[in-house]
Amino acid sequence: MKHDNQEDIQLRNKLNDLCLLRLFRNTKKEFGEYIEYNLTTNNSILKIKPFTARCLYRELEKQISQDTYSELDINEILDIYKEASDLYIREIKKIHIDPETDIELLYAYLRYACINNLDTPEYNDKKLDKLLDALNSHPPVRLAPLLLLMLKILPIYTSKQGDVKDINTDFAKLYYFFKEFAQKEPTVLEMPVLEIMKHDFDRCEHKNRIMLIHMTCCAINSFCSMMNSADSYDLITHINNNTQLPDIEGTYWYDTDHYNDTTTFWDFEQTATGDYFLYQNKFKLDLQEIYRKRFEITLFNQWNSLVLYAVKSSYIPILLREKKQVQTDKQAWYKCEMDNCDFPLEIKLSELMTGKDILNIRSLTRLTDERMVEQINNWIEKFKTIDIKENSTKMSEEDYEFRAAPFAITEKSIFVKLETEEYEEKPDRYYCILKEINEGLRKITINDFVGILTTHKKRYVGFSPISLFLDVTDDEAIKKSQVELVDRITL
Repeated sequence: MKHDNQEDIQLRNKLNDLCLLRLFRNTKKEFGEYIEYNLTTNNSILKIKPFTARCLYRELEKQISQDTYSELDINEILDIYKEASDLYIREIKKIHIDPETDIELLYAYLRYACINNLDTPEYNDKKLDKLLDALNSHPPVRLAPLLLLMLKILPIYTSKQGDVKDINTDFAKLYYFFKEFAQKEPTVLEMPVLEIMKHDFDRCEHKNRIMLIHMTCCAINSFCSMMNSADSYDLITHINNNTQLPDIEGTYWYDTDHYNDTTTFWDFEQTATGDYFLYQNKFKLDLQEIYRKRFEITLFNQWNSLVLYAVKSSYIPILLREKKQVQTDKQAWYKCEMDNCDFPLEIKLSELMTGKDILNIRSLTRLTDERMVEQINNWIEKFKTIDIKENSTKMSEEDYEFRAAPFAITEKSIFVKLETEEYEEKPDRYYCILKEINEGLRKITINDFVGILTTHKKRYVGFSPISLFLDVTDDEAIKKSQVELVDRITL
């Protein structure tokens, strides 16, 4: 019983911390109203009976988990917040880092903290040296709360600052910090998670500091996944686990706003990787030609919203040439709404990233007119199909094919079987890829999509979850990719 009372007191103290730090509500009055306890007088949470406070805290714990889509544990947040605050007070505050004048320092520190193979910061500054010395001489603390303290968005844990003055300004400050940070990274340029969170924040009735912590964690995780192959695997696995595959292929769709005068129809084709090709077919009746564009889309749930991610069909070939994970002019993110999640008749889209509307549609409606379906099929059979590149000229697009291949995983290597027709005299040959050449390969499992990608007379061994494609077109490419051709699988 004594132990239970002590635990109740500890949870009452945490409830008090939630209130004083204005994490869940922006004012003391609003927090009191939520827990139905008047805090505008001399009443203190510490006067609440311990068991009652415990019950209140447990309910808040559930609510915060729900608000952050089960991604934040408030107990852990309070602990890492306190640890970061203690270090900030002892060591970092005296370095006098100004988030406005020392912004490049903070960007350099963030890159150094997030990128695994970055041995030293790419920024020469005495303050940064002092910051790293302070961090390296103490037990490690979590990056998110420490960054928010250095940005002066969160107060120190023992703060007496009181109510939050302007949560919208705090959010905007954090949003633009990460947005400019991404734009300075040549291989990133944008983090779409920021737009998804901005959309979430704008529609939220009770904006709070918990959301700022959540956003910081998500932005850091997103950047790490783009820069580190092992983290990329975790992100893709998360998306795959939340991917939606409604019944949308095998039929035609039309732009809801222009059906009466349209000769443009859309159709979906599911791919081997669990995504879709989305084709836009423009029928030129006078020329008896079909101008076709292809996009690649993924449908997945993110924070209780269905998101449609679309890329132009040339994305993979350009990724192979330019080694860029994200290309701002070739992708778009939409909030997606369907009238039926299994068999939709209408799909509505709204942009999550301004200026990236590559599909140029707001709503697609399933074509149910059988006579019109038959007419479209007749056009497809008789007309000449012309694949349109991004610049809309009549040129054949750089296409590709990505087919699954049998593969085996050992402790040190991954063996991917060559297609039989490549080496008919020796059908049982394998590409042997050592896991040590890329950290993400250590996370590949037998359930992941691994195969051979061919495009523009080139061939690659592809690992879809980490967007890794190793050139195996010829002997020189195989050697450069650190791949070995072998006759058998060895343990």
